[in-house]
Amino acid sequence: MPKFHKTDIAFEAELKVFKTDIRSEADVVIFETDSEWEANNELVWYYSDIQSDADKMVFFADGKWDADITVFVTDIQSGVEWIDSSKASLL
Repeated sequence: MPKFHKTDIAFEAELKVFKTDIRSEADVVIFETDSEWEANNELVWYYSDIQSDADKMVFFADGKWDADITVFVTDIQSGVEWIDSSKASLL
């Protein structure tokens, strides 16, 4: 279960993410939750306000070329999946 802390500074981040609106362009389909307890697998993301509680610092890039991974956010928790599983080690 990844627990992330958002940063506005790219070089602080351990993971740079680009959110796309086109599912087929994504490396992974994720579900974002406000509940730490719902984040029960690596594709259900929870963001902590406390940096020391987080597993990784994440930066949301403005472009796909600036990101390590491209994500599509789904509204259905059971709809999460890897599209490009070669990037799974990033999480």
